[in-house]
Amino acid sequence: MILIICMIINIQIHKTHGNNKMNSIMSTPKSPMAAKPISKPAETCKNGKLDFLTELQSKYEHQPVFLQAVEEMAIAIEPLFHDLINGDFYRRAFLYLTEPERMISFHVPWMDDEGKQHLNRGWRVEFSSALGPYKGGLRFHPTVNDGILKFLGFEQIFKNALTGLPLGGGKGGLVK
Repeated sequence: MILIICMIINIQIHKTHGNNKMNSIMSTPKSPMAAKPISKPAETCKNGKLDFLTELQSKYEHQPVFLQAVEEMAIAIEPLFHDLINGDFYRRAFLYLTEPERMISFHVPWMDDEGKQHLNRGWRVEFSSALGPYKGGLRFHPTVNDGILKFLGFEQIFKNALTGLPLGGGKGGLVK
C-alpha cells in the first residue's frame, strides 16, 4: 500500500516537473495510470480543500509543522483521491499513514563535569512498519518537539519507500 502510493507520488512529481521520459511512459496505453479516470469532481474537496483531513487538522492543531507536511503531501497526490475506482482506498491509506504507530516520550537525567544535574526530554516517533522496521535519525536541537519529530518521521516513510528501502519511518530527538 505504502509502496504503491510512493510510486504514484514519484510518477506525479516527474510528470509535474516535465521529465520527458516519464511523460512518454505515462502516455502509453500500457500504463496502469492511463487506464484509470482521475477526473471525478471532488466529493472530498470543498473550496479547493481536502476535507477528509478536517478531523486530523482539529486533532493536531497544536502541531502546525506536522499538519503542513501532511497537507503538502496530500496536495501533491490529490488526483489519487479523486480516482473513481480507488479514491476511497487512497484516502483511507493516506490517513492511516498520518498516525504514528508508536510515540514514546522519555527524559534523560545526567550530570555534567562540574557536578551539575541536567534533565533532557526526548521523543521517538515511529510510522508505518508495513515495509519493514523503522528507520530515522536522532535530532539534538533546542527547538525539538513532538510535532517536529512527527513531521520528520512522516516524511521519512516516503523517503525510505521512494529510495527502495524496505523500511518504515521514524525519528527521535532530545531537547534540554
